[in-house]
Amino acid sequence: MGRRLLLVDGNSLANRAFYALPPLSTGSGVPTGAVYGFLTMLLRFVAEKDPSHIVIAFDHPSPTFRHSMFDGYKKTRKPTPESLIAQMPVLKDVLTALNLPQVECPGYEADDVLGTLAKAGKEQGLAVTILTGDRDCLQLLDHTVEVVLPVRGISQVREYLPGTFEEEMGIPPSLIVDLKALAGDSSDNIPGVKGIGEKTALSLLKQYGNLDGIYAHLHEISPERVRRLLREGQDTALLCRELATIDTDSPVLRQVEGFVWQRPSQEQVSGIVSSLEFHSLLPRINALLSPDRQEGVRHTRAICTREQLSAFCSEAMQAGQVAVYMATPDGKREAEKTLTWPSVIGVSCGHDSSVICLDGDSEKHQDAMWELFAPLLANEQVAKTGFDLKWLFALLYGKGIKARGEFFDVLVASYLLDPTRTAYNLSDIARVHGSVKVPPLAGGKKKEGDSEGEVLDPAIHMALGAAACLETTPHLKKKLEDDGLTKLAMEVEFPLTQVLAAMEVTGVGVDLELARLIREEFGSLLQSLEGSIYELAGEKFNIASPKQLSEILFDRLKMRPVKKTKTGYSTDASVLEALSQDHQLPGKVLEYRHYAKLKSTYLDSLEDVVSPVTGRVHTTLHQTVTATGRLSSSDPNLQNIPVRGDDGRSLRRIFVASPGKLLLASDYSQVELRIMAHVSGDPTLIDAFCRGEDIHARTAAEIFGVPISEVTPDLRSKAKAVNFGVIYGISDFGLSRNAGVTREEAREFIEAYFVRYPLVRRYMDLTVVQARRDRYVVTLFGRRRPIPEIESRNRQRRAFAERTAINTPIQGSAADIIKIAMVRIFRRLEQEKLRSRLILQVHDELIFEFPEDEEVRLRKLVREEMEGAAALKVPLRVDIDVGKSWYDV
Repeated sequence: MGRRLLLVDGNSLANRAFYALPPLSTGSGVPTGAVYGFLTMLLRFVAEKDPSHIVIAFDHPSPTFRHSMFDGYKKTRKPTPESLIAQMPVLKDVLTALNLPQVECPGYEADDVLGTLAKAGKEQGLAVTILTGDRDCLQLLDHTVEVVLPVRGISQVREYLPGTFEEEMGIPPSLIVDLKALAGDSSDNIPGVKGIGEKTALSLLKQYGNLDGIYAHLHEISPERVRRLLREGQDTALLCRELATIDTDSPVLRQVEGFVWQRPSQEQVSGIVSSLEFHSLLPRINALLSPDRQEGVRHTRAICTREQLSAFCSEAMQAGQVAVYMATPDGKREAEKTLTWPSVIGVSCGHDSSVICLDGDSEKHQDAMWELFAPLLANEQVAKTGFDLKWLFALLYGKGIKARGEFFDVLVASYLLDPTRTAYNLSDIARVHGSVKVPPLAGGKKKEGDSEGEVLDPAIHMALGAAACLETTPHLKKKLEDDGLTKLAMEVEFPLTQVLAAMEVTGVGVDLELARLIREEFGSLLQSLEGSIYELAGEKFNIASPKQLSEILFDRLKMRPVKKTKTGYSTDASVLEALSQDHQLPGKVLEYRHYAKLKSTYLDSLEDVVSPVTGRVHTTLHQTVTATGRLSSSDPNLQNIPVRGDDGRSLRRIFVASPGKLLLASDYSQVELRIMAHVSGDPTLIDAFCRGEDIHARTAAEIFGVPISEVTPDLRSKAKAVNFGVIYGISDFGLSRNAGVTREEAREFIEAYFVRYPLVRRYMDLTVVQARRDRYVVTLFGRRRPIPEIESRNRQRRAFAERTAINTPIQGSAADIIKIAMVRIFRRLEQEKLRSRLILQVHDELIFEFPEDEEVRLRKLVREEMEGAAALKVPLRVDIDVGKSWYDV
């Protein structure tokens, strides 16, 4: 902390922001998307890294020294879009208002400025962070210089240290220029050695150390073709290395003390930010410019004794609120598995932040938590808030304690407000919605000289995290209300967290002996397939290697390639399916991959995920991962076990009921098609569902013009592909592949479908128009999903966004409906004091474990709640089955 130099590559970051975001503009038409994206990234890192010095480097418009060395340098790059050019002066004006130094140097690129200042910063004792969209800067990495690269647009970043890069590429950062000298760099039009690709270049560099080492040992390099290419391209390689090398001695000011960031006044910045209509950024900017960003927290205290814990619980009762925060995922899982309180827990009931510090081995401390803290959480009069509360609910549920009263989960609320993010970080949320600055989680060991009463990381992190949860809750509540999400949060998502916690604690029974037998069967089958593949190929090879498989298929067996990737001819599933029409080998490889994946994913690791305490599998259910609202699972992922084919479905035989109990599976019938009928209002679809007709047979009759009694299985299958394909905005190409028909036939099927169901087409068209207007779509229950790429300049991205806009209200509403059913069923099981338990959710299916004497009551209860979860224009229908294993049901 204190002395850190943040170096920002202005051009590459602006370019990244321009293409990552839709073309935003002010009400008067001034384009602002690149500026907004740039500031979003910059503010995030100024807040996270808290730099003392900042420099924004820009390319100078004049030609660089590299252009004089090689006329083709960057010659293949497309011209900068006019809209981006127009935004650069606006961006520089905002940076000037923020007092952020901007540097450019005639004859040099921004990379050279960054490299020179990074070197100077190191020499003058500063830690250095480089924020850039250009991987060229990775060559600057060392023990005091880190490089941060945005990935997936600007929503996510990857932080590189030398070890991170070497782990990814297999070579140290210093060899990046040697790699480009050999393999070239298409983005800068650096040619490299003709015929030498990245894989060969990496292999040579690992073997001989660097470019000079390669040429020093040129005589021993094989095969002869590679040796010849290297010899012929030696001069080019040396030139390319020079072109790729960042100049760390460019003529710029090197006294970094001249770049100390002097925070401007809020008035100085708010005018220009408001004029650009960046209203959502103002709180973040104000928080950064505030002289004391932790004004809301008076002090942090440690709660170490029973007396201190009792006093805190009394304070919380009087305040009527408490925040609980625990940061480490491993600690959360350990708490769930062992039913013991973690040794460090952040808590707060007002402006102060506190941390409960327990002796993890002390039985009396555990007793104090169960006797004093647990009753506080079970008290209906105390409002509870926190970040990712599922671990807490699981811990209490395992001890038979029901957490009651009002709950607010900051993680779940943040997910509802923006479900497209890849990660949710409390430090970021606190910075945007409050004044408490939550420091990054650190090691937390007491150092010599620290006072006895001082609380250190991770305790400080958790204590301030609890205070931040309490402070941000009212802000997030207001945002939920503004976006129409309050009911979904309070009545579905927050209660669902407790349901998921109970499901995780209960777990699923497994038959390990049967799993071992199936694993042996799969192993034998894989051996047999391996032999068949080698025989058909005429030689042994690594079946799992796409490169070696490609050589067998296209070089040895002379099959016609279907599609090409950057690294060669593709051997993905779609390619192998196409090739299998003409040769047995691709089909055998597909079969091999299928069994190998099932075996490695589920059978080889099953013993590792079975609890030694319960003998059951306790999968983790994720509530804040998918953008549509669907749940997902991991460790193991029980939602990806195949439902088609006896081989995949046979894995479900492993998951069984406990002795004396049975499993009940309840599955929504065609719920997404029913939702489509409801939202489109199409009378023909509605009539079919209300009559209880076979919807696929009815669709076949409609689009093929035959009586429903004459619909053949083949026609029904094709109609089924159309029914489900329409929901996902399928193309004629996609339908032709799924239904096994020509593209022309697929096009005719889709056109006939929309003739018979015209209101479905109308719904789809109106949804895309609405998404274009609002930049988001909503489900029947108000869940929002942003669709920022609906106006993308890239045709493929735009088409994908349109399909997403059509599908999300359907798939998201189905997710909402089953969540509503889960919450209602869980409550009724509790109210009616049944021993039946919900143990698993897989898309449209719920699975319960129950004692045999509760079957009649459970069937009735489940049907009532699932079919009554939503009032649609068509009835919801549920199929229910009972058996001893998941396979049986």
